[in-house]
Amino acid sequence: MHDNAPDKEDVAAGPRQARRSLRRRAPWLAGLLAGIAALAALILFITHAGDITTFARQAANAKAGPLFAAAAVQALPYLITAFVWFLFLRRIGTPLKFMSLVPLSFAKLFADQAIPSGGLSGAAFFLFALTQRDVPDKSAFRTFVFTTSAYFLAFLCAAIISLIALSLAEEAPPALSASVSAFAGFFVLLTVLAGLAILYKAPMPAFLAGRRFAQKAAEFLGAAVADIRHMPGLFAKLAMLLLASRVMDGLTVMLISKAIGAPVPLFTGFIAVATASIAATIGPVPMGLGTFEAGMIASLSVFGVSVEDALTITLIYRGLTLWLPLLPGFAILQREFLRRAGATAEKTDPDQA
Repeated sequence: MHDNAPDKEDVAAGPRQARRSLRRRAPWLAGLLAGIAALAALILFITHAGDITTFARQAANAKAGPLFAAAAVQALPYLITAFVWFLFLRRIGTPLKFMSLVPLSFAKLFADQAIPSGGLSGAAFFLFALTQRDVPDKSAFRTFVFTTSAYFLAFLCAAIISLIALSLAEEAPPALSASVSAFAGFFVLLTVLAGLAILYKAPMPAFLAGRRFAQKAAEFLGAAVADIRHMPGLFAKLAMLLLASRVMDGLTVMLISKAIGAPVPLFTGFIAVATASIAATIGPVPMGLGTFEAGMIASLSVFGVSVEDALTITLIYRGLTLWLPLLPGFAILQREFLRRAGATAEKTDPDQA
């Protein structure tokens, strides 16, 4: 009679599991709230310092044509990312259809932005999605390391170009030159160390040598590093494609600025996005809330853009490049995990004969 009634232990376990889940998410929620608060404070400060009516009028009267063009241009970085994956997978003999990779670029954005883990969340999803498409584990890992390394090379080039341009600008604060030197020196050092690691295979630490997972990871990493060493032409090609993706971001800023009647050059837009990306990367806040906006507004202001114009450009840009793509990204991410769950259920269902 009471066979279907829940056990007392099960009833008690529910609240405990909920508390554990909340504790696990607490750092993420705290970071998200801090980012929202920082963004709100930034907007209030700028609208208080400037003319809030100008900001409201610009946002309301933005021209639809350039805005639609900006939205169309923002689709290109996702296509470029998918094309980069497509080229490498084809080279190593595990080709996938190009259009099957395009949705993954949106989902990876959601995983990277929504979960602050230094890119690990997006990496985990990417490896998961490739293995779901019958790509061997080793090939998936090689694809991730090779294309991610190309991405960081493109990021480094864009960052150095942008920071040098900022330091040479007439309106740049005096402390910016020192920041440029420190940042450029740090990343050049990282690049040199990474290059040495690629050219000379470092021995595994003794405390990891006997562990199976470490041996497996070393095998995969060794294959990925060998790819970069043996395919420098493809590596440079992919890095240039990803750098072109950064240029598309600058073009988006240029089109948005044209839409609100405060045009900025393409190069200025490129610098603004690259600088904001650096700020968002350094900051621990989910989705770079507050830090990205502050970096972009500050860099635009250095090149003579008013704070009201810079705020309007930044908020519209973030809407097109972050908030709008997060919606399909979340849906695709859910679909990928449901796809895995469905496949697992089919394998374990004893009625399936």
